[in-house]
Amino acid sequence: MKIKIFIAAALTMLLFFVGVKAINIKTSKKVTRKTAIDDKSALIAELTHNVEYDFAKASVRDTYYDNLNKLAKLVIEDDYVVSLRGHADSIGQYKPNWVLSEKRAVEVKDYLVAKGVKKDRIVAIPYGSTIPIATNKTAEGRQKNRRVEIKLKEISK
Repeated sequence: MKIKIFIAAALTMLLFFVGVKAINIKTSKKVTRKTAIDDKSALIAELTHNVEYDFAKASVRDTYYDNLNKLAKLVIEDDYVVSLRGHADSIGQYKPNWVLSEKRAVEVKDYLVAKGVKKDRIVAIPYGSTIPIATNKTAEGRQKNRRVEIKLKEISK
């Protein structure tokens, strides 16, 4: 009788430990996958910061090239499409600001294409000074408004 109880207890403990191990393995995979998703989300957030410009300029500042290189790599490797939305501050006339905002978006597009991103995966849209994100009454606000916004959308497989 004692042997049967011992065997039953041993089997119960064995099943318990095997079950716990299986649960831990599954949990660790979920945690790893969630961490990978969080890491990718953080990378996308970092790479899609607005590109800001000097007054009346359409050339990309040197400080943005590292992020644009990483962005190009991500778009190529993970099958994304890119929306580049060019903006200007409100200084000056409407039409020249519209043209400038388009030049800014196209400048980023051309750079990404030169880095290997397919041209048909990028759309450049000018908005001129129509959608400010900050006040145009201060130099700091105008600086934030002179931008290209980068948006990514993953291509469904």
